[in-house]
Amino acid sequence: MSDNCPVCGTNSYKVTGRPKPNSVSVSFIKKDYKVVKCNGCGSYYVYPRIDFTDSQWSELYNSEYFSAQTNWLIKKRAKELALRFDKALSYLNNSDKINFLDIGTGEGRALIEAIRRGWNATGIDIVDNRIAEAKKNPITFISGKFLEIDLPENHFDFIFLDSVLEHVLQPAEYLAKIKNILKPNGIVYIGVPNEDSLFNSVRKLVFRFTGQKTISEKLKPFDSPYHVVGFNHHSLNFIINKTGLRIKLLRNFGRKLDFLSNPVNSKAFWTGLLFLFPVEMIGFITKRDVYYEAYLTK
Repeated sequence: MSDNCPVCGTNSYKVTGRPKPNSVSVSFIKKDYKVVKCNGCGSYYVYPRIDFTDSQWSELYNSEYFSAQTNWLIKKRAKELALRFDKALSYLNNSDKINFLDIGTGEGRALIEAIRRGWNATGIDIVDNRIAEAKKNPITFISGKFLEIDLPENHFDFIFLDSVLEHVLQPAEYLAKIKNILKPNGIVYIGVPNEDSLFNSVRKLVFRFTGQKTISEKLKPFDSPYHVVGFNHHSLNFIINKTGLRIKLLRNFGRKLDFLSNPVNSKAFWTGLLFLFPVEMIGFITKRDVYYEAYLTK
């Protein structure tokens, strides 16, 4: 892998700052890494290319990556997931049993929803962090790197990548392989953060006023959630078009009420209500919300 942009291959960039490590990743860092913006496609990435070993990545993703969730938030996310599956179904002409692939399975909640609908469900991840319900038969789980796993061509009706592309060092190769294993007229769901969100602009101001102006507000490659590549509206369109997939729907949105999952007497609740909620509302109005989702086909 080269140090060029992992989306378009350009070797021209602008430095946005340095990434801030946590207590786990700091011992892995042996180079002078910077977060940069590609002058070609507008993507954000880490330069030079991160060279952590597989065991080091596994240690990062095992170090309390999945935070505790309240029942309210679990139910809210389950409803959102079901709506995404419903939207994907509205684009599919296949009435037979659906072959579903979840890349970056995490806790496995997408697999649970797929099985609930009677689909053939397969999940892939480098670490098995599934909850107990997502480990039941007939779910198939493959532990390993997606690009190294042999999968049949034109096989899957629906491929799900929620919060995945921003974690991989070869996003263009991911989408190329996904196109290869997707059935004609099948659907791919992609969800990625918007690195040009208003929230990140506010973070930049906070860093400057707190004496951290050299820290980049883009990405968090060495601290949870470990994003190593970042997208905005332009670069997300670029990588989709480069792969040859077609956009059915592309939407910018945010999760403005998640602070309600915290107790009223907690710091997280009041931080969310007084700071995050207003920022995200303004981001919504100015079309600079924190997240993008896309439904794609071939």
